[in-house]
Amino acid sequence: MPIRLGIDEAGRGCVLGPLVFGACLIEESDEPTLRDMGVRDSKKLTKDKRNDLKGRIPDVAIRWETVAIEPAVIDAENLGIIGKRVIVDLAARLKPDVLVLDAPVQPSGIPNYVKDIRERLAAVGVMEIEIIAENGADDTYMCCAAASVFAKTTRDERLQGIELEAGVPLGSGYPGDPKTTHFLRDHWTRERKWPSFVRTKWDTCRRIVAESAQGQLFS
Repeated sequence: MPIRLGIDEAGRGCVLGPLVFGACLIEESDEPTLRDMGVRDSKKLTKDKRNDLKGRIPDVAIRWETVAIEPAVIDAENLGIIGKRVIVDLAARLKPDVLVLDAPVQPSGIPNYVKDIRERLAAVGVMEIEIIAENGADDTYMCCAAASVFAKTTRDERLQGIELEAGVPLGSGYPGDPKTTHFLRDHWTRERKWPSFVRTKWDTCRRIVAESAQGQLFS
């Protein structure tokens, strides 16, 4: 029976905390078991359900793991390149028959995305592997949905730890969250520098810095 490796990510658009990739290696025949357990795209599950599944999926999976990319790395590199590097490393180490990806590109860009992944795999000696890359693959393939659960729960745990360290509410870490933007504005106003868990190259941070500088100029 073919072995599938699902890979998904959590926190791509966040301004706070790491980008986390989840990977779940399973036998194709076990996908219905995961579906019956209630495994879904992590965004469609409650926090309690995600945490419950994180404890149960390993009973079915051959192996799972997460990879966290810290803000300093995200600031220094292209997210697309980072993602492809992580995917190739995971596939080379876990050696699935089928690689299932929730493609982070528009539908028209998927063929070139797959071509690039295949070339990068070949460069590290991985030649015989089927690649399935779709938008919303975590809705269709349970190995990918399980990977999204591991990615999301791990990122949530990391953000919770960061919030405890900061000692103030951080919200979800997304730019559209008022708690997140309030923290960023308040911190910059007081400190004039960013903590290590902030993605400083994000437009949100650049805008706050620019507005602060403009305010000082005309004060």
